[in-house]
Amino acid sequence: PNIRVRVITKKLGSRYFKEKGIVLDVTKRGDATLQMTDRTLLDHVAERYLETALPRPGGKAIVLAPGTHQFTKGTLLERNSERCILQTHEDMAVLTLSLDDIAEW
Repeated sequence: PNIRVRVITKKLGSRYFKEKGIVLDVTKRGDATLQMTDRTLLDHVAERYLETALPRPGGKAIVLAPGTHQFTKGTLLERNSERCILQTHEDMAVLTLSLDDIAEW
């Protein structure tokens, strides 16, 4: 919850295609409830219709990968097509991660 995602299908309506929203809840089946940027709520959105939104450098990010830094929040310092550098808020540690391991929050 509270992770920013992007809708990657037109099956929810072309209005929401490529739009960002915040995950409010996830059901056991893997469906999500989203609050879109225009405050609209979307229920029962399948995970396959979503991708994690990546922050711009200087933006807020959260680590999603399992391990010692899972759910650690920080600031994205830089990114390229494969990797990113994140500075954590807790202890100011600098981490080099795959883009698949982070999301905007």
